[in-house]
Amino acid sequence: MSLWDHSSWKGGFLFTPTRLRPQGRGVKGQGGDIDVTAAHVPDAGTHVPRHDESKVAPVQARIVLPDAMAVRVAPASRRFAPRTASLRLLPLAAFSWGSRSLPAQPRTRPEHVLVWVTEGVMRLDFPRRGVVMGPGDIRYIPAGTAFAAKPQQGAQGHVLLVSPELTPEVDPPLPTTVTAGCAGKGAAALLGTLRELVEEATNAPDRKALNCHLNLLSLRLTRLDPARDHHPAAGPALPDRSLVEQFLTLAAAELGSCRTLADLAQDLGTTLTQLDRACIETKGRRAVELTHELRLERAAEMLRHTDRTPARIAQELGYASQTHLTRAFVEATGRTPEAYRLQMR
Repeated sequence: MSLWDHSSWKGGFLFTPTRLRPQGRGVKGQGGDIDVTAAHVPDAGTHVPRHDESKVAPVQARIVLPDAMAVRVAPASRRFAPRTASLRLLPLAAFSWGSRSLPAQPRTRPEHVLVWVTEGVMRLDFPRRGVVMGPGDIRYIPAGTAFAAKPQQGAQGHVLLVSPELTPEVDPPLPTTVTAGCAGKGAAALLGTLRELVEEATNAPDRKALNCHLNLLSLRLTRLDPARDHHPAAGPALPDRSLVEQFLTLAAAELGSCRTLADLAQDLGTTLTQLDRACIETKGRRAVELTHELRLERAAEMLRHTDRTPARIAQELGYASQTHLTRAFVEATGRTPEAYRLQMR
C-alpha cells in the first residue's frame, strides 16, 4: 500500500492550517495589513480536475502583519533654537570659567565679558599669562578670547555678559582686545551705568535706548585709570621668566615648522629639561602644553579673521590632520572649528 492510499489521509491534510489563510473577511490588527489575491481552496471532499482551472476562483483576502513589520513614521526631529541676544549682570562670586580639569584651562566664551573686582582677589588665566585682580581692577574680555576665571574666597564684584549681537552699532566701538584698568574715582558712575543698562535690557527692551547705554559703557571703558600690577606672593627668578618669554616668542614663530622642542631649547642655549622647569615655575605648565595653547590661540584667530578651511589651518599650524585640530579645539573650547567660526561671525 502506498502512502497516499492510507485511510487516515482521506479526510484531508493533517497539518495545522496556516494563519495566513483568509478567514472570511480580513481582520485589521494593530500592525499593517496588505490586500492579496489568493486562490480559493476547495474542501477536502471536492474533486477538482487538475486541467480545469475554471473551478478555481480568485478571492480577496487580507494578511495581517505583526506590529514589528508595521511601518511607523518617526516624529519630527528636535531642532535647537538659535541663540538669542542677551545681557546679564552676575555677582563675581557666582562666576567661574574654564575647563573641568584642575587647574582649569582657558576656554572661549561667546559673549563679551566685563569683570570688576570690588573686594578680595580674582584670578584670570590667559593662554600665555596669568593675571591677579585686586579691589577696583577691571578687565574687559572680548567674545572669542580664551581665558579661565576663578574667584578666591571672599571675592566680591560684578561680571557683565553682553552678546555680540547687541554691540555692532556701539559708538565708540567696544575694544577688540583684552582691556585692563581701574575704576578709581569713576566707580560710582560705572556702577550706575551697569545697573541702568541691565534695567533697560530687562524691563523695557528698546534697542535705541539700549544702544545709548552701551555707548556710555564703551566711553567709560576708555576713561579707566591705569591698571595696577598685583604680583603673586612667590614668583620665579627673572632669568627663568626671561627664558620662558623668549621660548614663547620663538615657538609662536615656528608653529608651522617641523622643529622639535629640543631644537627650540638648543636655539635658546638651554636643554629641554631646564626649559620645562622654567615653564612650570613661571606658567605652571610644561613647554609642550604652552606650545599646544599657542596653536589653539592662533587657530582661533585664523577662524575669526580669515576664510581658510580647518584643513588648511591644521596644516599651517603643524597639526597631524584636521581631525587632530578638531579634537584639540573641541577639548579646549567645547565647539568644533566650524561651529566656532559660525558663532563668532
